[in-house]
Amino acid sequence: MNLAQIARLMAGFAAFFTLAQLPCLAFALLEPPHATLQPIAGFGGSVAIGGAVATLLWLAGRRDRGQVFRKEAIAVAGLSWLLASMLGAIPLQWSGLLPNPFDAVFETVSGLTTTGATMLGSGSNPAIVGTPDSLLLWRALLQWIGGIGIVLVFVALLPAMGVTGKNLLTSESVGVGSESYQPRAIEKARLIAAIYVGLTAACTLLLVATGDFGWFEAVCQSFATLATGGYSTRGSIADFHSLGGEIVLTVFMFLAGTSFAAIATNWRAGWRGPLLLARTGEFRIYALTTGLLVALLTWSLVRAGLPFGSALRQAAFNGVSVLTSTGFATADFQVWPGLALLLLFGAMFLGGCSGSTAGGIKQVRLLVILKLLAYTIRHFVRPKSVERIKLDNEVLPAAVISSILAIVLLWFLTVACGALLLACDERMNFTAALSMSASMVGNCGPALTLVEPASAATVLHAGGLADTLAGTPNIGPFGGFGELRDWAKAVGSLQMVLGRLELLTVFALLTPSFWRR
Repeated sequence: MNLAQIARLMAGFAAFFTLAQLPCLAFALLEPPHATLQPIAGFGGSVAIGGAVATLLWLAGRRDRGQVFRKEAIAVAGLSWLLASMLGAIPLQWSGLLPNPFDAVFETVSGLTTTGATMLGSGSNPAIVGTPDSLLLWRALLQWIGGIGIVLVFVALLPAMGVTGKNLLTSESVGVGSESYQPRAIEKARLIAAIYVGLTAACTLLLVATGDFGWFEAVCQSFATLATGGYSTRGSIADFHSLGGEIVLTVFMFLAGTSFAAIATNWRAGWRGPLLLARTGEFRIYALTTGLLVALLTWSLVRAGLPFGSALRQAAFNGVSVLTSTGFATADFQVWPGLALLLLFGAMFLGGCSGSTAGGIKQVRLLVILKLLAYTIRHFVRPKSVERIKLDNEVLPAAVISSILAIVLLWFLTVACGALLLACDERMNFTAALSMSASMVGNCGPALTLVEPASAATVLHAGGLADTLAGTPNIGPFGGFGELRDWAKAVGSLQMVLGRLELLTVFALLTPSFWRR
């Protein structure tokens, strides 16, 4: 293990992450002083500490000029999230917004992993409304940087440090090992970044064009949408009362759940690019899953008594939000019928496409598993037949299929173990513990808990916030995670990082043999 090389790479990363806070510091200097919070102190202290950390890491690794190998790449990919979580929490804590360090780290990890689970507005923490713009911008930036992948952003800057970034890039995202699903070069990383920025700008302009969003709110909402993060500048998207805004956000949430790597691969085909993308197996099953989810949710809500127009509006926005692990909400869907809740819970597991900013198991793995099940049934009927499993006319090696099955199994085991730990809190019922664990690992954001039956029908038809069972924390779409105990927040933070790095990177770092030479 080349520790000097790791230190040198981490120095560049720490410097990049520190510089990213300067726009927020400028906002803090220009905005009116807050009655109780001190954003200038928070960002100023964070920039100073980040600069010191970057300098010390550079001094430790300044003599190294070696190539980035797999072990070092995995270490940087995992440790960068740990370092970012510590540095990113400083403005939130030192400003006084989230004085509890567990809350500040949870909020930062939730932003960087694009989970969108917030501490604000729950427990003893202040509400989102009234928070200084500089801190709201930092929450949005955390998601936007985390959405494209801190390591991916860093890889695009690596040539200035004299190293190649291929190994570092592939260590952050675990796909199916195919060129169609994983970026393989710095040039493609830059193209992905350009597409990401372009879609963010388009989303911002369209939100402003609706007339219901100011420039600042449009930028923050766009950052959260393309990152599939879910941090808003208000309590929920429903507070904007904007049908046009919901349509724009729904479209861009769907696009953010599409593989940016596949988009970049087909980019040079010009106008034929979207057609080629639509022919890929993963995009087809992603579009089919989205359409079925929205249709079934709409049907379930209509059966519960909602008008068709209202049911379709709520089903489309909230269904796409959960499937893409964005976490936005326009309704307290904890009061929805049982069928709708089961569909949303399943959507938390599925997620978007590989190579996208969405979380979950990923659609490509679902597609491979379905192909494997179909093959198993056919082989059972005709045991002597010879057949190979293909994905987009590419034969999948047995090792790739085994890896996918192992990751999916590990994903479910991680959710189950997390649910067991969270259930140690006597206030967490079965639904709350299991759904929170799935939401954290799937980077979805809101979870589910049991609500008072008396308030469910009223909230379903009139809107608003449902009453949870007595003594039960509201971790739903209109709630927050501030009422959890500190150890439960630590468990949730670890699960979010595990899900964002797709398990293997973090588990590798926890293996003692990994650090041996």
